[in-house]
Amino acid sequence: MFNKIMNYIKEFLENTPDDIYDFSCELEGLLIVHYDEMHEEQPKATEILNDETPDVCALGEPGMKPEEIEDFKRKLKIEYDKAMKAVV
Repeated sequence: MFNKIMNYIKEFLENTPDDIYDFSCELEGLLIVHYDEMHEEQPKATEILNDETPDVCALGEPGMKPEEIEDFKRKLKIEYDKAMKAVV
């Protein structure tokens, strides 16, 4: 499940839709629902991903301007990269 979630984030970062609200809500929910399963697979990386990523997801709003979306992506990429560095 950890890899599935990370691939979901990677796909979003590479192919960002015009409206990111659905993604931000879905990602936040996935992190909560699948936390235990992800933690079993990659404990440290899951903890890192769940530290700040829910706060980043909370920034997603319908109808965001392109510069706001780029800021969201930048913050999400930072968390993604930190979690990837912790993968064992």
